[in-house]
Amino acid sequence: MTRPSHPWTPSGLTEFWTSPANRALVAGWLSVVPLLVWWLGWFPGFLSSDSIDQLGQATAFEFQNFHPVTHTFSLWLVMRVWNHPGAVTLVQVVLLAGLLGYAARRLTQIGVPWWLASAAACTTAAVPMVAATAITVWKDVPYSIAMLWAFAELLVLARNREAFWTGRGGPLRLGIALGLMWVLRANGLITVLLFLIALAIGFRRQLKALLPTAATAVGVGLLLPAMLLWVLPSNATAIEPAEVFMPEVAAVVVHDRQWFNAHDLRLIEAVGPLAIWEAQYRCDDSTPLLFNSEFHTSAARDDPWAYRGLVARAAISHLPTIAGHRWCAASYLFWPVQPAGSFLHRPPFDIPPNTLGIARAPISDRAFAITFDQYQWIERTEVIWFTWRPALVILIGLGTYLGIALRPRLRPLLWGGILAAVQLINVVATTPAQEFRYAFGLYLMTLMSLPLLWLIFRSQDANIAKV
Repeated sequence: MTRPSHPWTPSGLTEFWTSPANRALVAGWLSVVPLLVWWLGWFPGFLSSDSIDQLGQATAFEFQNFHPVTHTFSLWLVMRVWNHPGAVTLVQVVLLAGLLGYAARRLTQIGVPWWLASAAACTTAAVPMVAATAITVWKDVPYSIAMLWAFAELLVLARNREAFWTGRGGPLRLGIALGLMWVLRANGLITVLLFLIALAIGFRRQLKALLPTAATAVGVGLLLPAMLLWVLPSNATAIEPAEVFMPEVAAVVVHDRQWFNAHDLRLIEAVGPLAIWEAQYRCDDSTPLLFNSEFHTSAARDDPWAYRGLVARAAISHLPTIAGHRWCAASYLFWPVQPAGSFLHRPPFDIPPNTLGIARAPISDRAFAITFDQYQWIERTEVIWFTWRPALVILIGLGTYLGIALRPRLRPLLWGGILAAVQLINVVATTPAQEFRYAFGLYLMTLMSLPLLWLIFRSQDANIAKV
């Protein structure tokens, strides 16, 4: 029997490179180049007031769970190696490039040409909106990277469903990716539970095989934050769900204030004067209302069940109003045209004033000059519909998965589309404002799904087992 070549010998490297999947992996890792150019030019990256708040907690080693403690602790952990927020954005760059290469490898294994899969990875990283967001200190970035990981594992599932569930690695990797989504965003729980339910329905005859994935996801989702809150100096108070849906109540206040009884009005005015509710309400952006100095959503934390009841009753009795509000808030996911007077939130250009000494200091002026030209172009009002507004990319992704659904042989690939669909449902139901970061995971998954169009038109090339 011929012994395999050692991987680091010339013959071993040649043998490694003969595999199209390995070529896609290595070529896909080149996606780190455009990401690093942005990191060098905009060092330490883009930061918002939320970023400064979390970095302050990590610096003081005192944690609040208003932002998921798992993410804030990860900032502290990374900065033990290099005590600078640039370390966080560098790790995000490396992780994203690593996962793009990994997804390219998985695409090749199901029949996509290696050059096309790796080109998709590198092109995705080179998209200025992706690169800029990847170097932003937001929980949405690792959340989206975890979603991309789950997408890559679902390609393994599509390749051979029986082998996936009977193996050990695949179910555990998928469970860890889903668990990380659970702990990195407060509403990640919605996507994970909906997707686990979809898996249980789709594989109802193999529920026992599904248990490792579900148990791992639930274990990571429940145990990791509980353990951190137990061992760390922290405040376990998390965001109250009723706070998230205050804009829905505001929509009813604006359109049918007379519906509320005296008790409801007392609850509403405990948050803020009615004049503020009415004057600051905008269906497409809750920021002016929720962050008004006279508006105090903390009242919902003091009496959560009263406010949950208020939100539920207002929503159930005014379904058309709530549906209209939700469409207005989430329309940036479906309608490419940027409405006049509407603002689409994206990574802020300026780093907020802070006491942590964080300021922008490009490592490479050349890298900054190159990327600044790109930044100026994507920020132009007349091209926002094509750049920062994610609707066009999401619609193309929906079309891609519709094409897959029409090819019976390719339908196992729909699991990636189902993950995207439940995330889309989640964002539609919970988005408080039109912000690119809420759609970042969908954006990444959609761009990496486009190579599947090759299989739609050449379905005979698909390497998918029938089970």
